[in-house]
Amino acid sequence: MEPLPGGVPTVAGRTPIACQNCANAKTGCDKRVPCSRCAEKNLPCAARFARRSSKAAVRAAQASAAFQAQLAQTPGQLQPAPPQTINPSFMEVEQTVVAKAESKSPAAMESVIAVDSHIHCGSPKKDSPAHSHSHISPPHSHVSPDFPSPHTRMDGGLDDFMPIPTDYAGAGDYDNLLMWPDYPIELDMYPSGLAMGRPEMAIPTFTELSDVSAASEPMTASSSRGSIHTRGTSIMSSSDFENGIKASGFSMATTSSGNTIPEYEAVIAAEGAWNMARCNPPTFTGTCPRTAIVHLECLEEKCKQDGTWSSLEKYLDQVNWDASDLTSVVPLTSRTRDKMLAITQSFLHKALEIHRGGVNSYPKGYSSPGDFNFIVLPPSNILEYFLRSYVRSLQVYYPLVVAGQVDPNEMLQNNQASTLLVLLMIAQGAAAMPTPEARFLSAGLTETCRISLFDIVEKDVELSADPIALRCALLFIVLGAWSGDKWLMDIAMGQRGMYMSMLKHAGMLDPQPNMIPQFTGATNAELQWRSWLHREGQNRLVYNYVMLDQELSLFHDTAPLLAITELQCPLPAPEALWMAPNADKWMATMQSIYGCTANVNPQLLNAPTVSPSLYDLYQDFLHDGLSRRQTPLSPQQLRLLLHPMQSLLCHLRQMLSCFSDVMGNRSRTTGGPTVTKASTLHRLEEVQVLLQKWYELTLESSKSNPDCPVTRCNMVIYHLISLNAMTNFPECERLARREGFDGTYWELSLRHKRCISQREEAIFHCGQVFRLLRLMPVDRRPAWWSAAMYRATLVLWVDSVSRLDPNFQPDKRDNVGPGSAAPVAIDRGLPEDSNLIAYIWNGEGVAVLTRADGSPISLDKPSDVLGYAIKNIEDSPSARLGDGIRRKLIQLNTNWSGDNIGAVAVAAS
Repeated sequence: MEPLPGGVPTVAGRTPIACQNCANAKTGCDKRVPCSRCAEKNLPCAARFARRSSKAAVRAAQASAAFQAQLAQTPGQLQPAPPQTINPSFMEVEQTVVAKAESKSPAAMESVIAVDSHIHCGSPKKDSPAHSHSHISPPHSHVSPDFPSPHTRMDGGLDDFMPIPTDYAGAGDYDNLLMWPDYPIELDMYPSGLAMGRPEMAIPTFTELSDVSAASEPMTASSSRGSIHTRGTSIMSSSDFENGIKASGFSMATTSSGNTIPEYEAVIAAEGAWNMARCNPPTFTGTCPRTAIVHLECLEEKCKQDGTWSSLEKYLDQVNWDASDLTSVVPLTSRTRDKMLAITQSFLHKALEIHRGGVNSYPKGYSSPGDFNFIVLPPSNILEYFLRSYVRSLQVYYPLVVAGQVDPNEMLQNNQASTLLVLLMIAQGAAAMPTPEARFLSAGLTETCRISLFDIVEKDVELSADPIALRCALLFIVLGAWSGDKWLMDIAMGQRGMYMSMLKHAGMLDPQPNMIPQFTGATNAELQWRSWLHREGQNRLVYNYVMLDQELSLFHDTAPLLAITELQCPLPAPEALWMAPNADKWMATMQSIYGCTANVNPQLLNAPTVSPSLYDLYQDFLHDGLSRRQTPLSPQQLRLLLHPMQSLLCHLRQMLSCFSDVMGNRSRTTGGPTVTKASTLHRLEEVQVLLQKWYELTLESSKSNPDCPVTRCNMVIYHLISLNAMTNFPECERLARREGFDGTYWELSLRHKRCISQREEAIFHCGQVFRLLRLMPVDRRPAWWSAAMYRATLVLWVDSVSRLDPNFQPDKRDNVGPGSAAPVAIDRGLPEDSNLIAYIWNGEGVAVLTRADGSPISLDKPSDVLGYAIKNIEDSPSARLGDGIRRKLIQLNTNWSGDNIGAVAVAAS
């Protein structure tokens, strides 16, 4: 029977479920025809019903069978109804329930219900050998070897692996399993995290937390609970309920250095599939655990523990505050914190519902306080510290905070995007804090905000051009790309193109009118300042995306997404204007810089524009026209000049990789000019000349402030880009993974030539990367500093491995002087050091690294080179990215330790 328009359809014994459109979108459905969502979006809507009968129909069938049996017998001889009078599907389920009930004690019944009501929906495939672990199945489970799931399974085919729909899932209600889900049948697309237990229960232990010391291997011991290294991962599993619920506590096991933070096995297992730092045999993404649900459930569980944030308060007592740090954040009011808590609560539950497939939610319109888990944010003083940590660690490199001060009370009065921005600032500040609680809070908030940001932009397309929403996206990409978590790293790299396209389509990259206002007697300074701040904020947002694009392309060995010809908007204004606290101070600074009085300074009319775009600035750089500009280049502008040079270098490197050494000597078949390897190398040398020109310009500019953190960051990026000009880093990683390597000296020599083309210059740039990173304060380093150390270390390691060849020639030059045996500390000396210059140009001396006490480290042993980087990472504050890189270097050393390279050639002879 066709339902009436706008009404709820009814079919005897069948329960209406969400329409197909709402089921595909994983959103709520009021089950009317058409439903409100389809009516709003003008989508075709049709009624759907559960394929199996509802609970009411089950009870009716059972009651009818019992009544028929009672009529056929006397009251004193009442027997069970014959099975043939009951629907076989109902009888099968009822027998399963009775069998399980008889095998469990009454005290364990609640645990059985909790386990059975959450179905594991991972991919029904065997784990790869590299990631298979022992799986523990609960008693009375029927898990076949092909499905290494630790969760109890019913005999019902595909029903066992399907998630329970949101509209019918209830805690502890086994009859809900009779419902077929209203989701598509592609099982691999759904996460398999188990829903959390009731809030009134005690908290289960995080048994997967363990530690990796400096001398230990990555954690490989299987968890005492079920499957960890499966595509679906949850911090809770069936054994938590089978063994009884126990109180949770984070054991702070540390290494001898005292800096390592315990990590989840699921996070470590996924490190083999990172999109960067691929020096070990890779793990395919399809076999990796999904860590997002782990972070969300950890955040939810940590908030329920008493004294969760007490360790953070103890840490704050040891922090030495600067005067600028204390004034960088306006204190939170109680009203602001309450509002933030309520909004965060809704964001978190939305994220949990998405990752759990709706299993943990309850039907709309019903109240279930016992199943509703609330999040508890840290106290106000800790939230303020996280915001200060954000300003301290990120504002230096991504200057977007007006006047250097964050006011969360004002920001939360705006839309949801502003609230997301505050939460992402807190997550960024927590990521820079080397404590377990801060790390778990940062990862959970990052994933929560990612889902909510995408949701609000999808619901309101106008937010795709909103600067606040795009700033949230920028902060998420920074957090995700350098999080050290595979899930967040992949999502951030995938969504950066989407958000950069939004930036382009919003018109923010297009040319704009002059940024210098004209002041007259009737000028309202406050309005002028507010208008200028809005335009300046958009320009800064654009070029923050340019810097992020540069960093991601550099460390992932890909081409930048933004082209120099697209960057036509004005460059950021001087920091003195941006940091002005009020309109009067801003007007005075504007007049002092540009000479603005009643009209614009006439001298500026004939001079180049005082607010050029990056495209204009790069043109002047190429034509030696920077001297015409009256104001010197800022460190941020010098940083942006590296972006087009890096893009050009990347394309040339890709072109060079297409040439073959075997086919390089073929004669040309056409009479016209052609692209050859020699011509491409010539263009590569031209890029190196531009890089040297930039370096000299930066040296001259840095004399006024040699300790500027932005300048040091720029120099690290410069050395890494220069390193790409003389090395093939993807080829270095392929050698580390032993791809195509037969173990002979001849092959090793050939691979060294492919990896490093200019040996002495490459070693010099690696040493300068180490020197600059060592000079940076440990709490103000860029988030990617450990990735920079990894790249320099791997180049030195490739060169060190090549020295195992007895025929290896360390110096290519013949004019080696008598002092060639003198050690040259490449990570200590300045580029102007005479010993370094002699080593680069004449090959004089022996390059060495130095320990903290000044003792040298030879580059002849690959293990010593890796140990140098591992020690530097261990001595720095712990971060998930750095810890993952450290484990990768340890594994690389293990993979190559004890290898007898050249044994194949010896055996053949």
